[in-house]
Amino acid sequence: MKKVLFILLCLPTIVLGQNIPDLTSEQSIRDYFDKNGIEHIEGIWETIGSTGYRLSVVKDDFRFKAHVIERQGKFSSGAFKASFETAASEEILTVNWLMGDKLNMKTVGVVKNNVLIKFTLGTIDILMYRVYPKFDKNNKEKRVKNGEWAGNGSGVFLSKLGYIITNHHVIDDADDIEVEFILDDEVQKFNAEIVQVDKVNDLAIIKIHDMNFDGIKELPYNFKTSISDVGTKVYAFGYPMALSIMGKEIKVTDGIISSKTGFDGNITTYQITAPIQGGNSGGPLFDEKGNLIGINSSAIRKNIADNVAYSIKTSYIINLVDVLPKPIELPSNTKLSSLPLTEQIKEISKYVVLIKVK
Repeated sequence: MKKVLFILLCLPTIVLGQNIPDLTSEQSIRDYFDKNGIEHIEGIWETIGSTGYRLSVVKDDFRFKAHVIERQGKFSSGAFKASFETAASEEILTVNWLMGDKLNMKTVGVVKNNVLIKFTLGTIDILMYRVYPKFDKNNKEKRVKNGEWAGNGSGVFLSKLGYIITNHHVIDDADDIEVEFILDDEVQKFNAEIVQVDKVNDLAIIKIHDMNFDGIKELPYNFKTSISDVGTKVYAFGYPMALSIMGKEIKVTDGIISSKTGFDGNITTYQITAPIQGGNSGGPLFDEKGNLIGINSSAIRKNIADNVAYSIKTSYIINLVDVLPKPIELPSNTKLSSLPLTEQIKEISKYVVLIKVK
């Protein structure tokens, strides 16, 4: 099985909620899920392998942590057993499993319909199946949202009417979306709604839907659809970790296009060297002439390779724009090409938005 080594870059900042269940009491854990709902692989699980465990899996920050419910072997009730972390797809997990001798083993697991998890530890095949809550195929399970923003991504305007392009994984499962950007020389906030999505290519178009929004000025950049060459100087704009440690000031990193294809030869993306982190998802990639050429989406983990990231080519946005309920005119302004870099960044930054979801 091929290991997936890259991560999506929409940074979740929500932490495990208040009223954390008593991890030694199955009833307390069931009550917790009944009250709060579940997210992805949360729930009560049984394992089938060399040793069977009954585990609670609860999300804590960006990992899902498993604790033993019923004492088994050297693990007492409530003891930490494993952690799971989603990769570029929620169907792939990084598994850190604590063995009976308390040594940690790391592997990759596969999730099926959020009710089965399969992975291998050395020569031992492990199967986990969720026993509670029941899987409801008609209603997507999700944690009950609280008043705080659950995470953030980035986006960029496609139209002065308020249409914004971002990644699908940024707004997937969002009940509320708010965008922040510079308008009339000050940061303003507006509500937004999902208009159209392309799950396959991880793209989405949202639109500002707010009575206080009257549109913006003409976009100063050009939407480039032709493929850019390897070696092209590029600049990634976005709001990495904006709700946690890096603050809400826009960040810009530079690099080059290092390949016209992405992970495993994916033709929809460029490989770039511009550093990007969680929260950069959906942010734009510009070349040195002020052309919008990509939407930043994912990166290789830093412990695997340095400065390897991926940006979805703008040519794949065209199909999404074509199926919008109302046609929009994509930007085709070339005035940035004659400006120095610092001035280009000032102008582009006005049209890059911080996207907050919950």
